[in-house]
Amino acid sequence: MSKKIILLTLFLCCVHLLQAQRFHAGVIGGMSTTQVAGDQLSGFNKAGVIVGGFVNNPLTDKIAIQMEIIFIQKGSRKPVEPDNNNEFYVMRLAYFEVPLLFKWQIATKLNFEAGPSFGTLVFSEEEREWGVYRPDPPFKTVELSGNVGLSYPLTEKLNVNSRFSSSILPIRPFVQNNLNNFFNKGQYNTVLAFTLQYQF
Repeated sequence: MSKKIILLTLFLCCVHLLQAQRFHAGVIGGMSTTQVAGDQLSGFNKAGVIVGGFVNNPLTDKIAIQMEIIFIQKGSRKPVEPDNNNEFYVMRLAYFEVPLLFKWQIATKLNFEAGPSFGTLVFSEEEREWGVYRPDPPFKTVELSGNVGLSYPLTEKLNVNSRFSSSILPIRPFVQNNLNNFFNKGQYNTVLAFTLQYQF
């Protein structure tokens, strides 16, 4: 039921934007640096790619609404430790994600943005020094995140964008030694994204 509600909401947003007289479309490309809160690691050590497109509609001279459809890689990574039997760990996650953002022009060449995003998990795996294995427990197939960011125009059609994103709901429960941790409700994606956005 929740997936149907999300899809219906996204469909209605698409219809509204496409019916608007002043909608603009474009493409997005860049990179993500990510970590996962609750995996007992720290640092934005996992890099990934971001590609996709967007449609936006100016509501006033300084306010616009923008919907994006992006492919984004997330996860976490523990660097190799040669002094500890070459121990390492990598969590690889990939999502198709739909951010819905409200954008405010807060200065002549600076825009602030905020809003939710809805993601669908399309790939997941974990790897240690002894090989790749299926995630256990499995990750949830749907992710709800919150986003805040800033964009700066380099030209009339090209913007550079930086964005912070964090899961609002856990991407999977916290489990250690087969015991649930009462104080840790799960694992959460945390993302710093840096992209270029070209508007047609």
